[in-house]
Amino acid sequence: MLQIRSWPTVILHLDGDAFFASVFQAVNPRLKGKPVVTGSERGLATAVSYEARKFGIKRGMLTWQIKKICPQCAILDSDYELYELFSQKMLGILRSFTPAVEAYSIDEAFADLKGLRRPLNMSYGEIAKSIKDRVESSLGLTVSVGVSLTKSLAKLASSYRKPSGLTIVDGRSIEKLLKETKIEDVWGIGENTSAYLRKFNIKTAFDYVNLQETFIKKHLSKPYFEIWQELKGDQVFELDVEGKQSYKGITRSQTFTPSTNNKDLLWSKVLFHLEDAFGQARKLNYVVGKVMIFLKTQDFHYLVKEIKIQQKTSYPLLIRTILKKAFDEIYKPKFQYRTTGCHISDFQTDKFVQTSLFSDNKLEEKAKKIYPFFEAKKVDFGTVLFDKKRQEENKKKTFIPVLR
Repeated sequence: MLQIRSWPTVILHLDGDAFFASVFQAVNPRLKGKPVVTGSERGLATAVSYEARKFGIKRGMLTWQIKKICPQCAILDSDYELYELFSQKMLGILRSFTPAVEAYSIDEAFADLKGLRRPLNMSYGEIAKSIKDRVESSLGLTVSVGVSLTKSLAKLASSYRKPSGLTIVDGRSIEKLLKETKIEDVWGIGENTSAYLRKFNIKTAFDYVNLQETFIKKHLSKPYFEIWQELKGDQVFELDVEGKQSYKGITRSQTFTPSTNNKDLLWSKVLFHLEDAFGQARKLNYVVGKVMIFLKTQDFHYLVKEIKIQQKTSYPLLIRTILKKAFDEIYKPKFQYRTTGCHISDFQTDKFVQTSLFSDNKLEEKAKKIYPFFEAKKVDFGTVLFDKKRQEENKKKTFIPVLR
């Protein structure tokens, strides 16, 4: 049915195997080959190693249930900073082969391999294997890789032989892959849609692509028509190599162990999140109108304060007084805290912002000059711009520009 020349387009999908759990196994050799679950801080499994899955442990299972069926299972708190570090290294390896890389999620990525055979002197299968081998040897965890004509087909291919699989599906091999793929396993077709399609005796991806275009358009919405095209080998979903360029809000947070009620430490962590979030906003040329900071207690109670900024800004330093006041209002010394975070929103492109008559233009100009040092990590990331005591300590060590 599907007669497509071998490689009109070439898309690779790389997927980390049980990524969060595998990261902990990679950094702690004692966990290699052992059942590992992450999500202890939430009381349920957010990631499950393949060793743990053999005991019947699944994502979303409560930790007390896990302990009951597998007492030897290591149940760990999530560490998103560590996950992000591994994710960035994985993306770096992909980009060493091709600049056309889309970071789809923290543990998944797409890459366009078209035209790389001659410069790399390898077949597409050999390129994919080289990428896979380098990621696994460098990071100490396994990944599954699929290569095909579209993003939808590449994602199916990467799931074909998990874990640590490598599946190449050219234009002449699509039918075999589709016949062996259940309709509910197709990327973008959820449980409700697959149940609906089964009423029409559509059980596999191959059944789906055999449908007439008129049927798709009559019974389903546009996204499912696009999936239908992708499964037939016609590329519809382009790679987003630039990353997300517009946001309604940006959130940063961290859960840590052990919990603490150290006010200075918590304030430092909140500032770290604020600088990180505002840094992302500056990259998008946004100024920020609302800031929400929060603390989560050991018993999962949230303490939250939202601040509306009268003069929108890209620099937390300019609103440091109201930020500290907000933090002081939500911090209660009687609690132990496990999570800190912030959410910024009410964005506006900076070129459309009018300066208030009452704004401190001189301080803003100084902020514009000092923040490049800050972003280049020449100034301590997180607290030095806010903490006078630490400013004085650092001045003794090296020259650091300080706003007055």
